[in-house]
Amino acid sequence: MSSYQITLFIGTIITILFIVVSVVKTKMNIRYAIIWMLWGIIMLVLSLYPGIIDKLSVVLGIAVPVNTVFLIFIFLLYAISFYLFGKVSDLSNEIKNLTYQVSVLKKNIEDKND
Repeated sequence: MSSYQITLFIGTIITILFIVVSVVKTKMNIRYAIIWMLWGIIMLVLSLYPGIIDKLSVVLGIAVPVNTVFLIFIFLLYAISFYLFGKVSDLSNEIKNLTYQVSVLKKNIEDKND
């Protein structure tokens, strides 16, 4: 194991510990916690077996393995952003519906009091 792999491994372990502490501390939804834990596990596997990136670079026709890592991270960040924007849109619609329901209930209470 080279010093490069050891550094990546230690960095990945620190990242996973940070994710676990953050999830427990903020009581994050389990669905989102699983996404981040999978991300950490993938990073751990790639730090232990860096040859995977080399083989993937050859398959994708990318000359430099670091560019493959950047491509994968950018793709995953876009996927996570798209998913989160969808969730924000759903929550926005839910807030609008709840606001409407509250106003109807408030109107019904006012009508009963009059």
